[in-house]
Amino acid sequence: MALAPIPTTPPPRSNGEKPGPKSGTALAVGIAIWLLAAAGFALTSDFGSMDGTAISVLAAVFFMPALLITGLLYLAVIAADLRRETLQLQRTSDELRRVLSQQKHEAAPLSPVAQSRIDALSNAQEQTDTRLTLFFSHRARDRAAPQGTATLDDAQPALALGDMAQSAPDAPSTADLIRALHFPEDEKDTEGFDALRKVLNDTRCAPLIRCAQDVLTRLAQDGIYMDDLRPDRARPEFWRAFANGARGALIAPLGGIRDRSCLALTSGRMRNDTDFKQAAHLFLREFDKVFADFEKQADDAQIAAMADTRSARAFMLLGRVSGVFSR
Repeated sequence: MALAPIPTTPPPRSNGEKPGPKSGTALAVGIAIWLLAAAGFALTSDFGSMDGTAISVLAAVFFMPALLITGLLYLAVIAADLRRETLQLQRTSDELRRVLSQQKHEAAPLSPVAQSRIDALSNAQEQTDTRLTLFFSHRARDRAAPQGTATLDDAQPALALGDMAQSAPDAPSTADLIRALHFPEDEKDTEGFDALRKVLNDTRCAPLIRCAQDVLTRLAQDGIYMDDLRPDRARPEFWRAFANGARGALIAPLGGIRDRSCLALTSGRMRNDTDFKQAAHLFLREFDKVFADFEKQADDAQIAAMADTRSARAFMLLGRVSGVFSR
């Protein structure tokens, strides 16, 4: 059955309606009244012999009724317009009700309210999955590392990490971890590759590096590059609170990504790409685990440097989309 079209213009007025005064008629009547009042005032006033008080009283006698009458006319016009608009809305509502009644026997899509509730439940489920992922993440905190500093630059090259996990004599330092989480700038960045080798040789940190590479590569497929993001900087105490298990509004400043297009693209990918969603949750879990150890041995400057790495920006973006920093 063909659907009846939704009316876009009001139907013609039936004969039973009472038309109100038109604005043009009211304007003409008002002008006539003021002209009559002015003529009466001019004919009855003697400006030569009457004082100011008498002239004022006479003016009030003629012009006050004119003012009241024109005010009433104006109100009548407004009331008539409102009445006409009300009748038009009533007719449109009746027509829509009739159309909906015709469609009652056909398969119809979900109402906007029902669809919005389903979307809200879906988003809530995604946020719950993320919180459970972080809540049950294993935090091994049995190892300390020396402190260091990091150098941060601006590119996000595609890296092949398959052959990087070679034997290294020493465990990665704090500086090495920070440098590795930012990834090498290009093929000539020997310091970056050295740090990456050390971290990939460490069984505790290597999974985070590989998860970060996977997530950054997938985000780059949608044109989302960490170097383009300029997140709000959170104070180190909020990062320390996250490392100690705080979630939700207590660590809201960590969700400092404000780029709406990146947030929208990432949110859509999380909803529609199951593999990306699993990779994101795995990355969040590994970041949570490694950062819990990192925070215990890092000073505020090192935490700030860690927060400015590409991996940390990916954590802020995915955490914001997944609801880690809300409620």
